[in-house]
Amino acid sequence: MVKVIELIIKDIVNKLNSENIISFTPVGSLSNNIKKLNKFNDLDLVIIYNKINKSNLKKLNEIVKSIKERYSTLDIGITHTFKIGPIKLLSEKPKTIMIHFLVYSVDSYLKYESNLTRFSFQHYKNLIGKPLSQLSKSETIGQEDLFNNMDGIPAIKRWILSKEGEYIEPIGDKLKFGKLKLENTQYLEIIFYSILRLASNMVRLKRGYIELDKNMCEKFSKEFQIKMRDFPTEVLKLKNILRNGRKFDSNKINELKIMSLEFVKECEGILKRYKS
Repeated sequence: MVKVIELIIKDIVNKLNSENIISFTPVGSLSNNIKKLNKFNDLDLVIIYNKINKSNLKKLNEIVKSIKERYSTLDIGITHTFKIGPIKLLSEKPKTIMIHFLVYSVDSYLKYESNLTRFSFQHYKNLIGKPLSQLSKSETIGQEDLFNNMDGIPAIKRWILSKEGEYIEPIGDKLKFGKLKLENTQYLEIIFYSILRLASNMVRLKRGYIELDKNMCEKFSKEFQIKMRDFPTEVLKLKNILRNGRKFDSNKINELKIMSLEFVKECEGILKRYKS
């Protein structure tokens, strides 16, 4: 078992000023400490303050500096970002741990995260403060949620077609809204993220919360009898290959772009039929 993720999380918890934090919650695949490290590893940490200010961000930057000094090795490079969005920052080491600080005020969490994301986050265990389910709790998601403009089908189409990553970044006590042109690896990450999130959200419509994993892909294939029902399973395999350092040429990337748009179109069609 790789302990470095567990140690990093414990170190961050010990260094944070818990009095200023409403909730601190690791989310995503690396909230599971038994997961082995790939070439790229995204450690997502939701931190919610009553209000964001320069002092909060200064403290987080100090924590990042100490974490990098303590846990960087010849094999492991540590990167970080405060940009809220599907952003990936590789290091030059054989393996990268990107500490992804998802920093919100209570107000911005409720305003700028969709019900899809908040429904997912509420199922993870908080380490400081309140569970996220106390800030925003949904028993389920609805079809209308899958068409929201933040991370629903309209956003997914935008990301795939534009090859841009949209993000929110806390700057002092304000939020910056920006876009980032994506290189090939980052663009594939966006594609894979989009397809797996869409598939998992469709399964959640029928079955409630489910992890984004092989089991989810199998359930999607059984539940939705569309032509591309096995595409999420293929994407999950390709994501793992990408995370372990495989490079994809431009022809393969373009092929995946076309297939992804076709998959989204099929999903959109079946959702609209259910709605009517």
